[in-house]
Amino acid sequence: MKGRRVRLAVLTPLAVSALTAGTVALAAAPAAAASPTCGVSRADGPMHLEVVGEDFTPDKAVFIESAHGAEGTVRTDAGGAFSATISHAAGTVTARQAGGPEVRCGTAEQGARRNAQQQYAAGYKAGYAAMKNDCDVQDLKRVPVNDNFRNGFADGAAAAAKKFCAG
Repeated sequence: MKGRRVRLAVLTPLAVSALTAGTVALAAAPAAAASPTCGVSRADGPMHLEVVGEDFTPDKAVFIESAHGAEGTVRTDAGGAFSATISHAAGTVTARQAGGPEVRCGTAEQGARRNAQQQYAAGYKAGYAAMKNDCDVQDLKRVPVNDNFRNGFADGAAAAAKKFCAG
């Protein structure tokens, strides 16, 4: 019986110190860095693509390649962002830094859809806010930017009018 108590007395401090060390190790773990991302859009002409990336390692070269063999290299700025145009490019584009993961940037068509959705969302938000603040907003056709933004603005204004304006 006495032997058993001695073993427990020795094991308990070891277990507690292991748990404490694990807690300290978890608390000291560095915050995860943002993962690099990139996107593609059409540049001048059907075979020229603009590739834009962010959250890459700052001041380092990025190798860009399209599925159809076009390639280029660009250097990131101090914030880890880059912008480059590659010629004779088509299909899926990828970007990679030495020692880093290959990042799928997508296609020009995916970039166009994403841009259209972002433009519509920005217009919706602006239209909603404008109508919420002033139910007499006039002439929605004079809203600048593009059709995606204009359509979003009209829909946002209509939703706000239904909720906040009499009539």
